[in-house]
Amino acid sequence: MFDFLGQYYPVFIQGAAQTVVISLIGICIGILLGLVVVAMNLSKFKPFSWLAKTYIAIVRGTPAMIQVMLIYYVLSKALPIPDIRFLGSSLDRVIPGSIALGVNSGAYTAEIFRSGIMSIAVGQTEAGISLGLSENTTLFSVVMPQAVRNILPAMGNEFISLIKESSVLFYIGVQEVTAQALGVGGTLYNFIPPLLVAAAIYFVLTFVLSQLLQLAENRMGRKYLALN
Repeated sequence: MFDFLGQYYPVFIQGAAQTVVISLIGICIGILLGLVVVAMNLSKFKPFSWLAKTYIAIVRGTPAMIQVMLIYYVLSKALPIPDIRFLGSSLDRVIPGSIALGVNSGAYTAEIFRSGIMSIAVGQTEAGISLGLSENTTLFSVVMPQAVRNILPAMGNEFISLIKESSVLFYIGVQEVTAQALGVGGTLYNFIPPLLVAAAIYFVLTFVLSQLLQLAENRMGRKYLALN
């Protein structure tokens, strides 16, 4: 059933590497964007708060596939991205696709950050401001370090979801795991075995990530108990 792997395993390895790279880029963009958006959302300057809430509502209320397609077509016309091959895909597809994943993740990450911030006693913010720190400095230097421990499980779920959602980049020609599986399936005239291999790759990637996050969560828990 899986005899084809002897010939096509390099294709799946390349697809898995592509998935890991675009997911890492998307995660980094999502974290940075989430931090900016949560700061805007909690700002007392109403236009910033309104923009942040609008962005979150739009991203959470529309399909990821449509977001990927729109960002791809907009960026492909607006930016002169070179047609350089990277792990079987052109950068003019990988870059917009990774940005689209980050933009999608940013909305969910911002809400995760907000829930973590709200879980910290307001006295922490008041103490930072009373010491002469600005609101943003208090947020990122006093509140966020404490909130990280509370939001780590939710952030882990978001990272895992992002890896699986990277499969939508198949629609813009990024040769990640799903695209490679469908390509092999078309060659073999049998899609089931290649898709099973793709599912196994996604499972391994998400399982390894979940175990790493569990280790990080346990370590942070031990440090918290030691401090208390």
